[in-house]
Amino acid sequence: MRNSGVIRYEGKRGVVWRIKYVDANGVQIQETLGKESEGWTRKKAKAELRERVVRVEKKNWTKPSALTFADYADQWFERGQAHRHWSARTVSGYRGVLTRLTEDLGALPLASIRPSRITEYVAWASEVKKQGPASLNRDITLLHDIFKSAKREELIETNPADDVERPRIVQRKWRILEPAEIRAVLKEFEDEQARTVFLTVALTALRRHELQNLRWRDIILTDPERGPYMRVRKSKSESGVRSIPITPTLADALFEHRSRSPYQGEDELVFCSKSGRTFDDKTYAEQFRAALKSAGIEDYVRPFHDMRHSSITNDAAAGANPTALWRRRATRI
Repeated sequence: MRNSGVIRYEGKRGVVWRIKYVDANGVQIQETLGKESEGWTRKKAKAELRERVVRVEKKNWTKPSALTFADYADQWFERGQAHRHWSARTVSGYRGVLTRLTEDLGALPLASIRPSRITEYVAWASEVKKQGPASLNRDITLLHDIFKSAKREELIETNPADDVERPRIVQRKWRILEPAEIRAVLKEFEDEQARTVFLTVALTALRRHELQNLRWRDIILTDPERGPYMRVRKSKSESGVRSIPITPTLADALFEHRSRSPYQGEDELVFCSKSGRTFDDKTYAEQFRAALKSAGIEDYVRPFHDMRHSSITNDAAAGANPTALWRRRATRI
């Protein structure tokens, strides 16, 4: 193809390989492929040039518009909110991730981003932003979703996040509290609401956000056929919406908690702040750790994640029906 070729450019930061060619509209394009230190060679650059030429001849390929990553990410986010029915928690989390992504990648043309550039982002986020492996993996996952959408819309040819190496997450072992330890910790809470929160998690394995969204209309203490139970209406997935039988001990504790609460209406939150809003899980975590310490437990125990597994493990050890355990965790109402 006329006016096409491979360019080896030697700059201050090393050798960079580029290609030039003419698109289907006759526009001369010069494209930077990458650095020699990243594995680019003349042979590899020639192969890329051949691929571009074929694309022009067979697909009438033209120079992509100068749509930036930030512009497209905004469009993707707005469409997602409108059509994918994300929860408020998901929307808030995605906003935080997109803020980081656009800080580093926002000004770049969407079609110019290569896997090596995403690798650079991971290094920047780790070294400059001090992000841990779990946070970085969330960023890469969201990047992959954004580029997957752009590829589907034929704005890019390949997804540059497909083969990006993800940071390894070291899984921390759960600290399971034994039944005797749970009884000991329960006695050490100074705040009655915190005590009831602890008992509820220990006996139902509720997730943090499920507990925070629990309302009095979801607590059924008198049912002649089923006995006392609670309904989980807001979960992280549709399959998490479920009903959970509750023990007489927990039923009594919840009854007493309601009698003490100034917010007893059916639509009021079961566990809330002094103003009736969602209770502060960070304050509860401090109360939880203080109770652990008073009970003589020095290990690090996560107030919701580890306690959720403590609940399920202890019930399984006590011979609970596996179907009932599964129902507590994930069965729909």
